[in-house]
Amino acid sequence: MPEMDYELYMDTAVLAGKIMLESNAETYRVEETVTRILQKTDLEMIDAIAITTGLIATLDNSNMDAITVVKRISNRTTNLNKITRVNDVSRKFTEGAITIQEAYSFLQNIDDIQYNSFRKNLATFIFVQMIFLMYGGTFFDFVFLMPVSASIACITHYGRRWMVRPFILDMVASFSIAVLTTFMQRVLPFNIQFDLLIIAGIMPLLPGTAMTNGVRDIFKGDYMSGGAKVLEAFVIAIFIALGIGAGLVVGGIG
Repeated sequence: MPEMDYELYMDTAVLAGKIMLESNAETYRVEETVTRILQKTDLEMIDAIAITTGLIATLDNSNMDAITVVKRISNRTTNLNKITRVNDVSRKFTEGAITIQEAYSFLQNIDDIQYNSFRKNLATFIFVQMIFLMYGGTFFDFVFLMPVSASIACITHYGRRWMVRPFILDMVASFSIAVLTTFMQRVLPFNIQFDLLIIAGIMPLLPGTAMTNGVRDIFKGDYMSGGAKVLEAFVIAIFIALGIGAGLVVGGIG
C-alpha cells in the first residue's frame, strides 16, 4: 500500500475524530472511531488519544516513517446528528461497504446534510412550548410563552453565528427569559405561571448532554476529559443561574 494511502487513512480518521469532538462526543468513543479506521491499514503501531480540546493520532511501521497528526479543537457544540452520521460512516467503512475515498468525501461534506438554521430555531421554539405543557402549564399561559421562546431561538441563533462562548450565550439568554417573564408578570392584569415560564425557557440551555458525556468518560477511566466536561457543565449552569438572578433583579422581583 503506497504511503499516500496511509496519509488518506490518517486524514479520514482525524477528520472523523475532529467532527465528533466538536460535536461534544465522549472521548473514548472518538478514540474507538479513529482506531477502527486506522486499523484497516494493518500497520503495527496505531495510537489515538483524544481529549476535550485536542486529538493526536499516529501510524507507524518498521518499513516507513511515522505519521503523526495533532488537531486542536477550539469550538464545541452538542450535535448528536453529526456524531450519528460519523459513526455510520465508520461502521460502513470498517465493514467494507464504502471505500476510504468515499468515507473521506462524506465526512468533508457532512455539513451539507445538517438541518438549516430555520429548522433549528423552529425546533427550539417548539421544544420550549412543549416543555411548558408537559410541566402542566395552561394553554392560556402557553400563548404568553411564545415571545420568550422566540427570544431564546433568536439569541442562540445569533450567538452561535457570532461564535459567542456557550456560558456567555446561556447567561444572556437566561437573562432575557427572566426579564421578559417579569415584565409580563407586571404589565398583565392577570396572573401567569411565572415559575413555569422560566423553567421551560431555560430547559434548552441546560448542559445535560455535556454532563452525561463527562460522567461516561469518567466511568471509562478518562478522568481528564470527563472532569473537564463536568466542570464546563457546572460553569454553564452557574452562568444560567446568574442570568436568571440578574433578570429577576432588573425586573424588580429578585
